[in-house]
Amino acid sequence: MLRIVAIAAGLLVAAVALRAEDEPPVINWDDAEQHVGEDVIVKGRVVGVHCSPTSCLLAFEPTFNRFTAVVQAERFDLFPPARLDDQYSGKRVQVHGTIVQNDKKPEIMVSNPGDLKLAAERRQEHQEQDGSARQQADVLDRMAAVLDQLVALTERMAATQERTEAVLAQLEQRAGMLAAAQPPPPPGPSWGEPQPRPGYEALRTIKRGMRPNDVERLIGKPEYVEYGAGGWSTRYYGFGRSVSFDARGRAQGMVGFPNP
Repeated sequence: MLRIVAIAAGLLVAAVALRAEDEPPVINWDDAEQHVGEDVIVKGRVVGVHCSPTSCLLAFEPTFNRFTAVVQAERFDLFPPARLDDQYSGKRVQVHGTIVQNDKKPEIMVSNPGDLKLAAERRQEHQEQDGSARQQADVLDRMAAVLDQLVALTERMAATQERTEAVLAQLEQRAGMLAAAQPPPPPGPSWGEPQPRPGYEALRTIKRGMRPNDVERLIGKPEYVEYGAGGWSTRYYGFGRSVSFDARGRAQGMVGFPNP
């Protein structure tokens, strides 16, 4: 009896092993280039379906330049083109067949309905949804942290602006106080009447060659004296009048005096 059970167990293990050996390997669609000429099951998500009068292509990447599952026109009765997009686009599938190289890209010719079927993806969808939810939560947390930093920065900027305005107000007040405390500036040179206005006849008697004392005797003392180079000097008498004397003390130039 035990021998019969052992034999039956051995046959069962052999059958399972044989069945496992007969089952083709399962690969991802982006590894198809490495398995050209092999009988495999390719799994992946169909991102687009393109049909022409001769065939329909099920692409696993948007450019249709890598692995595709191909349904020839002679199989349109089994795979109606009008239904391929609705049935498979955006869904995970398994494609069984031998990978061939066509126009430098791998593909599988689908002949039977059993060679193209939807793949079970509930667990993976839940995992993707959980991962997406976690990513969204992380993004929201980072955005909230950035928003908190912006609020804190805005508050600091507002406080800094208030302090700056207070300092400026104090400086303006201090500047006003200093300006009020300063004495008024001295008056500038006056062209008014520094002394009694000399008579017209006395003004006419001023001539070239006169000495300073002679000029003072006729029109009075000057308002101020400006000394120049080489011993020259100019005496200003108000009303826009001036007399320039050379190094010898002789009058050489007169401004504002009537002709003699």
